[in-house]
Amino acid sequence: MAVKIRVLHIVTRLAVRGVPRHVLDMANGLDTQRFAVEVLAGRSEPGEGDLSEEAREKGLILHQVPSLQRAVNPLADFNAYRAIARIVANGAYDIVHTHISKAGILGRMAAKQARVPIVLHTYHGLVDEIGRASFKAEVFRRCERWAALSTDALVAVSRSVARQWQDMEVGEEGQYRVVRNGIDIEHFTAAEAMPLAGEPRLVVVASHTAEKGLDVLLRAMSFIGGEFPSMCLYVVGDGPLRSQLQALSDELGLGAKVHFVGVQDDVRPYLAGCDLALLPSLSEGMGLAAVEAMAVGRAVVGSHTGGIPEVVIGGKTGLLVPPGDAQALAGAMATLLRNPVRRREMGHAGQERAIREFSLQGALVELQELYEELLQAKRVSS
Repeated sequence: MAVKIRVLHIVTRLAVRGVPRHVLDMANGLDTQRFAVEVLAGRSEPGEGDLSEEAREKGLILHQVPSLQRAVNPLADFNAYRAIARIVANGAYDIVHTHISKAGILGRMAAKQARVPIVLHTYHGLVDEIGRASFKAEVFRRCERWAALSTDALVAVSRSVARQWQDMEVGEEGQYRVVRNGIDIEHFTAAEAMPLAGEPRLVVVASHTAEKGLDVLLRAMSFIGGEFPSMCLYVVGDGPLRSQLQALSDELGLGAKVHFVGVQDDVRPYLAGCDLALLPSLSEGMGLAAVEAMAVGRAVVGSHTGGIPEVVIGGKTGLLVPPGDAQALAGAMATLLRNPVRRREMGHAGQERAIREFSLQGALVELQELYEELLQAKRVSS
């Protein structure tokens, strides 16, 4: 029997969000005849949910490091590094693949110390703190530049993300590979609608954080509420801004028109039951929520930012508006709500695009080929 390639994915936390779900999908989907895959993760934050049990149910070996957390805490970060370094040193891994900034820095340090043959890091987007003009942001950028020196490949989930990090002089152009996130197409195309109150029915799937632009969406709804008095919005997800968003909804007089339904194990019934899917992000690495909505056959109104235009084709699978522009968002929403025929055409075109361009299997093939290419190059150079 051939010796399997040992892979460790390291992610800051297994919150019920797009990146951790993607990590679990990729870890679980790699060819078990060729790869032995494990996952290392830290602690989720309150209200985010946790995918640890799901990881175990999928048969993945999960190493949990409670001191690994999103917030910067020198003592906790030092303890997290020691724990990660111990696991990496004892694991005899051929590949260490990190995700998200904190796990990326600490994980790559540990992999370098343990002389792991191949080290990769995936950029799923641009962390707000790193893009700012501040001393703290510059420290983060310097850390990313330093970590890139010992990284064999920098994977970006969209061309936009790759450009953003290169513009900050992180890594060399030749290190970057674009491997877009994928979804289980059959799982989403088989979605069955749940009965949702309201007419029309809108759905947004997003964590309740500032970069998701949910406050902009609520303001946009208030602009068109008079034209669509029975309209209802279903907000799927949770996060630190939930109470603020609920207060804003009440302040805008939206009342029963907005339903905060929290984290859902299965978002498909909401997507299948809606008339229009929304993605009002202020920044977005790729926009997996848009891919999921398209796979269900729903038109998407989203922001023209980050990787979203690489997913949603404006005028064909949905409409794109400037990020943060509530008036423009309201106008695009109203345009499609007035025209059900155009919505259905866009939904059909979006589903075809999701099937063709964003399958999980396709993403897995690209990642496996990248792993083996890097390992082969390392053998040749050695």
